[in-house]
Amino acid sequence: MKLLVSPCYHRMCEECVGNRFNAGPAPCPECHRILRKNDFYQPIFEDLTVENEVRIRQRMSMIYNKREDDFKSPKEYNAYLEMVEDHIIRLLYDVDTNEIDHLIERYKRENQASISKNRTKQQREEKLQRIISDQESIKRQQQREEYLKQLEEEKREKEQAKNSLINELATSDKDAKEIVKNKMVQLKKSSLSNRSASRKVQLDIESLLGTIDDGFGDDDMEEDEVDTGPFDPAESPYEAMKIELRDKYDDPNPAFRQGTLAAAGVTREMHQRYTIEGAMAGLFVPPATEEQDARQ
Repeated sequence: MKLLVSPCYHRMCEECVGNRFNAGPAPCPECHRILRKNDFYQPIFEDLTVENEVRIRQRMSMIYNKREDDFKSPKEYNAYLEMVEDHIIRLLYDVDTNEIDHLIERYKRENQASISKNRTKQQREEKLQRIISDQESIKRQQQREEYLKQLEEEKREKEQAKNSLINELATSDKDAKEIVKNKMVQLKKSSLSNRSASRKVQLDIESLLGTIDDGFGDDDMEEDEVDTGPFDPAESPYEAMKIELRDKYDDPNPAFRQGTLAAAGVTREMHQRYTIEGAMAGLFVPPATEEQDARQ
């Protein structure tokens, strides 16, 4: 059943409205106000009090559309707003509605020029805002497509570099360590180039696309933090220590079972040395003094 509402805010079903008002104007069955079929409409809000207030405010905003710039002082503007609000409340609660309707019509006649001027100004501002919003939407879509294209290109280049590395390791007589080093340098240069292009995008890409985990590791690093030098997997990132490794360790790390580090040229001994050096690196740092604690 589709319920409709009359201008006097009484509900009737659509079928009853048709049966009662198809022949012409007829009285409302509740308040006996003369109504026409076209006067009925489908409400937006379930609460008819809210529905009534919204429509009253819409009507008043079309007539009382002056702005603060139209008044000499904020005091006059506030008095104007208070008068409009008083009219709305009295219409909403059906207090002296005939008098308020008379005041509204008189104001409309006396201020017809300013009402029309402000209405035109408001329509122009709304149109401009829609144009700006549409342009921003188009710009965001273009930037999103550009960013996704760059991600896809970088992913494709990494896949090609991986296949090329595997092929060269299988067919070349060169040292495997040197091959891996050269490939890593090429891949870093390509990644930096793509990253530099993506920084030209002015808007915040993360806010446009949401949180995206692209799995590209150091893509969120600042440009001055990226190591652009050649990568040497045999070079330890820690300060050299005199450590004697055992022949074998119980290593719970499953990386070698997956072959990931081995494919990158890192041997089991290198991995174990890095792990031990990393665990011991903080042991040789002198404790902080009281002065250093106070500065912190």
